Amino acid sequence: MQKQSFRIVMHTSIGERCGTMTAVWEGEQIKGLMEILGHTEAFYGYVDEEGNCRFDGQIISLTRIIPYTAVGKVNHDTLQLCLRGERDVFEVTGVPYAGNGGMQL
Repeated sequence: MQKQSFRIVMHTSIGERCGTMTAVWEGEQIKGLMEILGHTEAFYGYVDEEGNCRFDGQIISLTRIIPYTAVGKVNHDTLQLCLRGERDVFEVTGVPYAGNGGMQL
């Protein structure tokens, strides 16, 4: 089992939004928590041996809930994702940090 926390930046049409993401992956499964826009939400999906991943989750904004599918790459050194919602596409990038304390999934 591999576990990594990231400081993330979500690039939106109104600017960058910062948060954190902790991912746990084992075999072909990936799951974790993303904290962004003041809310923490779980995600679940798949990852291959090279770190290519696809997972589903949701982001809660001030005005709506945005279900998304994320596609990209995750490993211990980097995080690069494209989050696709019903109306929006967001780029998310991340750098590792040692803050994966008491994650409960």
